Amino acid sequence: MNHTLAIGSLRFSAVATLFASALFAQVPFTQGNLVITRVGDGVAPLTNASTATFVDEYTTSGTLVQSIAMPTVAAGLNNPCTNSGTATSEGFLNISADGQYIVLGGYGVAPGLASVATTANPTVARVVARIDMSANVDTSTALTDAYSTRNIRCVASTDGQNYWITGSSEGIRHATHAATTSLVISPTPLNNRVLRIYGNQLYGSAASTLFHGVSTVGTGFPTTSGNSCTLLPGMSSTSGPSGYDFWFESPTTLFVADDRVVASNGGIQKWTLSGATWTLAYTIQGTSGFRGLSGIRLNGVTTLYATAANLAAGNSLVSVVDTGVASVVNAIAAAPANTAFRGVRLLTKPSTLTRIPATCGAADIVAIGNGEIGSDVHTSITGALGFPFIAYGTQAVGFPFCGCTVVHNLDLLVGGPLHTLSLPNNGALINVLIYIQGIDFLAPGGCPDPLFTGTDGYAFTIQ
Repeated sequence: MNHTLAIGSLRFSAVATLFASALFAQVPFTQGNLVITRVGDGVAPLTNASTATFVDEYTTSGTLVQSIAMPTVAAGLNNPCTNSGTATSEGFLNISADGQYIVLGGYGVAPGLASVATTANPTVARVVARIDMSANVDTSTALTDAYSTRNIRCVASTDGQNYWITGSSEGIRHATHAATTSLVISPTPLNNRVLRIYGNQLYGSAASTLFHGVSTVGTGFPTTSGNSCTLLPGMSSTSGPSGYDFWFESPTTLFVADDRVVASNGGIQKWTLSGATWTLAYTIQGTSGFRGLSGIRLNGVTTLYATAANLAAGNSLVSVVDTGVASVVNAIAAAPANTAFRGVRLLTKPSTLTRIPATCGAADIVAIGNGEIGSDVHTSITGALGFPFIAYGTQAVGFPFCGCTVVHNLDLLVGGPLHTLSLPNNGALINVLIYIQGIDFLAPGGCPDPLFTGTDGYAFTIQ
């Protein structure tokens, strides 16, 4: 079912005037707001030339808060960071896994260079822009060996020091902050789109060769050569889907922005994991496909934010509350004339999860979440040799027991390798400390009677 994006009601001219005036004072970003890549200054028409790029902050209701300009000339250690005005596959952004930085890619050249995506290195470096939460911009990372004559598309980072980068050729690369060179860590597929970190794993999207969906990129956060991408089981190895950005709601629910037209099943896809296979549950459709995508789940409600792919319809920013295939797509902001929205991210609170070394067996534990009231913390155990349990506690113990370390008191014990702890929206819980540890019951190598081993633990503070 299609739902009209009420773009006509948005005041393009008024917003364009605000952008052109550039009267925004630089202030720290606000958690709970959106950041969007905008290409174009609203004056010159968009072409394939290098174009001024901005990171705009919006409230989730569509009010512009501030606009942060990427450098257009070299100054000190900073390089220019521009994008092609018409290359819609560029300009995706990410928030570092530690929640401290916004990162995106561009070209190290001033606005106005024609066909900038086809320019060669080292003459035009491919630049990583890093913006801290106080809105300070650092473009000192200028790679002279990456994506020569090709697009640079997306950057992901764990900590603002390590970067993983995609482009339209050369595979996925890794570089460190302020570096001038990089390394191909995964050569297949050559043509990649968007990267994203979820949990302790790097993921990427593509629509080429045998990869038409989302893949894991190596194991964890690879920094050496010889890694490979592995398509999530159930996603297509043949042409058709055109996925760009993606967002994990949980370890078993994934949303993918597909930029195909509505008649060809473009929209926001919802995928669910059952056993070892991902299955397309349904596609939420508006009047166009989508490219940028972010989201949040609070108090049991999933809200998505996306950038529409239909430039003729105004290249809008939309919001969607996921209620199923008939979910309503609402336009909340539109790119002014002579500009275009690209990537989008929601600024959530940084995670308070901290891993505690305590393992004495083969099983591993991964906990994902930021500990915010109303949100979910997802815990999974892998590699269990017996029967896995997930244990929660509120008091640290930390003493050795049968070759293991018991992290906490056992307030709650849940059977199975995967559990979601839904935190009530109760302000009285703020600053409460929660501990997590996995127990592999009847697994050899730990305590002989009763027979079990333990995993590492986690601690997080509810915020």
